Amino acid sequence: MKVLIVGAGGQGGACASILARQEAVEEIRLVDLKEETAKAVADKIGSSKVKTGSVNATDPDDVAKAAEGVDVVVDMVMPWMVTYVMKGALKAGANYINTAFDAPYWDEFLEGKSVDELTLCKEFKEAGLTALFGCGFAPGMTNVLARKFANKLDTVDSIKMRIGKANLVPGEGPYDWVLRPWNPGWSPKQALVDCASSTYALEDGKYVKYPPFGGIEMCDFPEPVGTLPVTHHSHEEIYSMPATFKGVKDLDFKYYMMYQPAMFYASGLCSQEKVKVGDVEVAPIDVVAAMVPPPQNNIFGATEEELAEADKRAFIELIVEVSGEKDGKKVTYKANCPKMNAPGPELKRLYGTALVYVALPLAIGTTILGDTDLKKGIVFSDELDPDDFLKRMMDTGYPYKWKESVIEG
Repeated sequence: MKVLIVGAGGQGGACASILARQEAVEEIRLVDLKEETAKAVADKIGSSKVKTGSVNATDPDDVAKAAEGVDVVVDMVMPWMVTYVMKGALKAGANYINTAFDAPYWDEFLEGKSVDELTLCKEFKEAGLTALFGCGFAPGMTNVLARKFANKLDTVDSIKMRIGKANLVPGEGPYDWVLRPWNPGWSPKQALVDCASSTYALEDGKYVKYPPFGGIEMCDFPEPVGTLPVTHHSHEEIYSMPATFKGVKDLDFKYYMMYQPAMFYASGLCSQEKVKVGDVEVAPIDVVAAMVPPPQNNIFGATEEELAEADKRAFIELIVEVSGEKDGKKVTYKANCPKMNAPGPELKRLYGTALVYVALPLAIGTTILGDTDLKKGIVFSDELDPDDFLKRMMDTGYPYKWKESVIEG
């Protein structure tokens, strides 16, 4: 199996490191706008399977040239570039996978289009190719777990997803978090765009629009994350899941309130409109994003001691809750998923990186695309066999456990 990874940043580089350790993968072409970025990552991975190059991800012909002869194109650049990379994969006759998507797909779902009517779905289907959308952590694990639970129900009425995070710093006072440096772990600009965007929730079968940080409520996460305020958050699942989970009436995605981005938004610093400062015009969001360390700095740099310390201090919880009916009775299935990047030292020894929460589901989706005859056209991660997906993930040696519970009535 030959793979092209477009984008050597945080998750793209981590995915390359994981795939390089899979027997089924014989070649990985890791490309970025600047080849030196890809080469620096390849040198850290240290595998002869990894070849590097440069590519302009917004030029389908350039992508197609880089993808010549590969089985799967892995798209790890900005979500707004999706259609460019897809067209390149299509020209090269390769399957395609991403972890995130937005324009034009969010709007197309809001317009009521079916999956078959989405941009480039027809072209992929006619070419006998599959484009697998949203196969990371969220979207990705959220979808797979939701499908696992939905398969146990006769009907699905509601899907709720919540993410919470906590950082415990020894000796820190109750308000010292105000001065903590902020780093989302993925593209800082994209994270700010997401936080500052209006979003939707499905309520009684209809989309309802919410402003940024709207719909605030308190959510009880397992300790040490604890009870946190969560708000509606612009996310792929909101748009795609109503099309793939037939009959669902209520669906939302809420993220813990990230205080620094909330303050940036309230201060106008998430604006993409340029303002004049002296003789220079600059968008406030670009200034903020430029001050945040780039995600690729986190792929391989941490030592085992630093990773072990992070396991004690940094925590994240994902809740996926699916409600419906089974044999005429109301049933709710719930998954509590702790931090996927732990235990850090063991993950680094296993995959070459501890940054696996997006990259490992992505690598699993890539191998599925390579050896499974999936539906042609555009498919979503919740249309995969969830049991097969989770088994493949755990069969890599992944030392991870999550808790599932059932509530009747």
